[in-house]
Amino acid sequence: MQVNKNYLPSRIGLHYFSDTVHYRVDDLKFWITEFKKLNLGWLVLKSDSDRAIPEFFLRSLIQENITPILEFNLPVNHSINSKELRILLQVYARWGVRYVIFYDRPNSKESWPASSWTQQDLVERFLDQYIPLARQALEEGLIPVFPPLQPGGSYWDTAFLRSCLTNLQRRKQEIILKNLVLAAYAHSNNKDLNWGMGGPQHWPQTKPYITPEGSQDQQGFRIYDWYQAISLAVLQKDVPIILLQSGLPTFPESITASDEIVKKTWLNEKDILEALVSQKMLKEGEENNIEPIPSQILSCNFWLLADENQVQSDPFSWYQDLKPASPLIFDCMEQCLKTEPVKPSPTTIESTNNHPIRHYILLPTYEWGVSDWHLEVIQPFIKKHKATTGYSTQEAALSARVTVIGNPQSIPEETLEALRQKGCFVERISGDGTSIATQLIER
Repeated sequence: MQVNKNYLPSRIGLHYFSDTVHYRVDDLKFWITEFKKLNLGWLVLKSDSDRAIPEFFLRSLIQENITPILEFNLPVNHSINSKELRILLQVYARWGVRYVIFYDRPNSKESWPASSWTQQDLVERFLDQYIPLARQALEEGLIPVFPPLQPGGSYWDTAFLRSCLTNLQRRKQEIILKNLVLAAYAHSNNKDLNWGMGGPQHWPQTKPYITPEGSQDQQGFRIYDWYQAISLAVLQKDVPIILLQSGLPTFPESITASDEIVKKTWLNEKDILEALVSQKMLKEGEENNIEPIPSQILSCNFWLLADENQVQSDPFSWYQDLKPASPLIFDCMEQCLKTEPVKPSPTTIESTNNHPIRHYILLPTYEWGVSDWHLEVIQPFIKKHKATTGYSTQEAALSARVTVIGNPQSIPEETLEALRQKGCFVERISGDGTSIATQLIER
């Protein structure tokens, strides 16, 4: 199956293995070929907090236009070695990683020690932990994705999210809110894929913990409609959202997988894939007709590539015994990639004709002028890569690859995002002169 490059970057993603041991050279060699066949755009990876995923693994993904999302799953209400974690974040940023998720389901009772859960001000105590990590990530040029919540949950997810955003505003965490990306578990909850579509505006009778008969709630694939409505109400803006475990009935550890459930899940994933790739609804009358998925959805990640036991795989794995498991899914992918190409949009990489410059180094400017030491420190890098150098974002947008020198205060993250939307591969290098020089030498 040949990939049609007009579809890059794809919003299709997969959860990689649910462990942290499948990062060997042999793993990469095998799976990178499969990722290309699928036109995969995103990959959710588990990361330890004290050991990095190998550089060759991450750089190889990024080189193939696959964006890694790193899940740390840090324990809530436990002390973290912030110095150790900062070093890890610096390394990941240097290698081109953009998205990190620190926590998982902080609105769930099971995520907290029993004594902590019963105390007051749960949201405030969670933010006390989240804010320092989020700011640390932003300082290193990473995007701290707001952690996915348990749909419903012990502390109702929509109430928890609204309270978190409101309190981030109250605490004047502008830099976090400015760079906000949400994550959401897009389970079907055994409902059709349009369940809850339109969010609270369409279902005003639904309240936290209460879904009246005849009404619908956020516990379905369209959970993003509800989260987006909260963002609009609190922040007056849409935010990008990353979907996780898309189309599963619920969390994999809670599923008793019968043949019927597995088949239904494959059908759900096929419908979602068609909506993502073909950008059009299924034909009228087809089962589980799914409405279009909005452009604010950055990626839709399916569970699971393969599980930790390659011989006896998770029943929902796309690959079992290292072979495609569901003809329904893979036939759908093949057919979708043969359809008429999607017209370029802000999230579609433009043709190489729009990038006559191969590599551009974007330097910061200041009120007092430009920095001579920036020019000095990048000289070896310029000679090595024969890169164009300048201060213009308009010129940088004409380059296939952009290396940004400077922290988010001198060149804001919005500039990098705008360049990425133009189809540029963008990396940021920040720090003092010695640090920048060291990072450039390693490239």
